[in-house]
Amino acid sequence: MDAQGPASAQRILAVDDEPHMLKLLERIITEKTAYQITTTSNSLEVPGLLDAGAFDLIVSDLKMPGLDGMDILRLIKEKGRDEELIIITAFGSLETAIEALSLGVFDYITKPFKREQIIYTVDRVMRWQTLKRESKLVGEIFGLEPYAEARRAFERQYVQRLARRCDGDVRTMAERSGMSAEDIAATMRQASAGA
Repeated sequence: MDAQGPASAQRILAVDDEPHMLKLLERIITEKTAYQITTTSNSLEVPGLLDAGAFDLIVSDLKMPGLDGMDILRLIKEKGRDEELIIITAFGSLETAIEALSLGVFDYITKPFKREQIIYTVDRVMRWQTLKRESKLVGEIFGLEPYAEARRAFERQYVQRLARRCDGDVRTMAERSGMSAEDIAATMRQASAGA
């Protein structure tokens, strides 16, 4: 039971049949964020990429040969996957936007777009994904029995997050948390051992 924290790179899959658009998205993401990005110009590769691993976000063109953006949206919803989807299109219509939003697309962006709009929207998705993971983790902790097990799970999560904020400095962690350095070290050992 571990939430992906700030130390873990969040992943993006970009799908567009126009190579120059993929290069632009890749450049924006790699230059302006810490997110990892995978790109494909062949939408038929998307199911295999999803089978091979999870992404936090899929950025897809609306109109493409093979699977279009709406097909990809239906695919992730039908399989109950956690990826969010942003559709980018030059063929924006109110009807298509309404349909995409009603099916659960996170956002719908029309071309041409500003670099800042992409970064802002991607950051919103990543914050939302982090909140969903944290909510799931808290729910799992609340579901543990007996109470002592839930308390240990909470303490492991608390110490792991504290360690990230304090760069792993046990003395600083003890000062900030009120826990003893020995308890922090023991909890960190348990967490790293997967207890």
